[in-house]
Amino acid sequence: MKKTIVLLTALLITVSAVAQNYHRAVSARFGTSVGVSFKQFVSSAAAFELMSSVDLVENNNQKLIFSAYGQYHYDKLGVDGLSIFGGPGTSAGLFISGKYQDKAVLSFDIITGVEYKLQELPLILAFDWNPKLQMITDAGIKPANFGVTLRYTF
Repeated sequence: MKKTIVLLTALLITVSAVAQNYHRAVSARFGTSVGVSFKQFVSSAAAFELMSSVDLVENNNQKLIFSAYGQYHYDKLGVDGLSIFGGPGTSAGLFISGKYQDKAVLSFDIITGVEYKLQELPLILAFDWNPKLQMITDAGIKPANFGVTLRYTF
């Protein structure tokens, strides 16, 4: 029992030692989709991100997408301001052009990436990969979703 308590205490101390140097951010994302997002930390390592974007991968089948992600951040990489993140999410939206125009789209997502908080400035530069398992309309795995994001923190 003593070993379990010591192990749990060490784990909690380790998890609480992972701390971001910002609490929330608004962002512009550019890549295979273009959009905006809002990110809010709910603990020192856990955050949620809400994103609205236009998917540009297939110009003849563009989608307007609204997404929500849960993310875990890990910043013990030996570089101040550098962290990796990842987590699950979901997206829903509407095709706005092409043969599926006006049809709904729904997917289960994973997001993973790396971000760097610029020292002395309220800016973050991030790169992410966001594969999707699209369930409704043109169903299938959609692996090509990369982005570079510029975040303003506050």
